[in-house]
Amino acid sequence: MAEEKVERKKTELELVAGLFRNTDKNSNIYYTGKSEDGTEYVMFRNSYWKEGASKPYFRVMRRVEKGAAAAIED
Repeated sequence: MAEEKVERKKTELELVAGLFRNTDKNSNIYYTGKSEDGTEYVMFRNSYWKEGASKPYFRVMRRVEKGAAAAIED
């Protein structure tokens, strides 16, 4: 097999938000934070993750008005 040269783009990281560690009433750890424009984010461990599955370890959600969120697909 011929080896293909993969061209990588140079990128930079842009700060979105700082997250703070929290614990819910069931002792589950999650993280919350706000961006500079006031958008609120919540990050939590993906409880549907299984070894070998192509699912993310964590989920990052943006807090929106009740009823405005799209369905979550697992």
